Amino acid sequence: MSVQPARQPNTHQVLVSVGTDTHKFIFTTEVNQVGEHLLQTTRGDRTFSEVFRFNQRVAMNVTNLVVKCYNHETINLPADVGIFVTPETALSKQKPFENSGLADIDSQQSKAVDRETRQRAIAIVEKLPEAVLDEAVNFLESLYIKGEPVE
Repeated sequence: MSVQPARQPNTHQVLVSVGTDTHKFIFTTEVNQVGEHLLQTTRGDRTFSEVFRFNQRVAMNVTNLVVKCYNHETINLPADVGIFVTPETALSKQKPFENSGLADIDSQQSKAVDRETRQRAIAIVEKLPEAVLDEAVNFLESLYIKGEPVE
């Protein structure tokens, strides 16, 4: 594997070996102000997302190496980033969904977030640049789990 700066600013070209195949991906890093904090987002191109769709842990490890490179931290390459599995293997290892804990999670979340905290979060999201708004909303939605009755 290798991680090299690409032609465009804040982009890296990443070579990854999966078995006997070598894949080339482009990663982009953006840094945006969120309230008083800087939010650094690094993501691979569409092909990267498709290749590693069933290998999220491997994808996360590759992305972490790109983040380190972007931040001028030392990385040792080639690096073992995990075991790549086929879609069939990944699906066979999924655990069945159990909704027994959803009621507990929902009541804990309702108690944990007061009105003031909710308003501050909305204010932060409203200040985000348009380029990261969809990603921020998707992230926030992923944090909230609510069970709906199934008929």
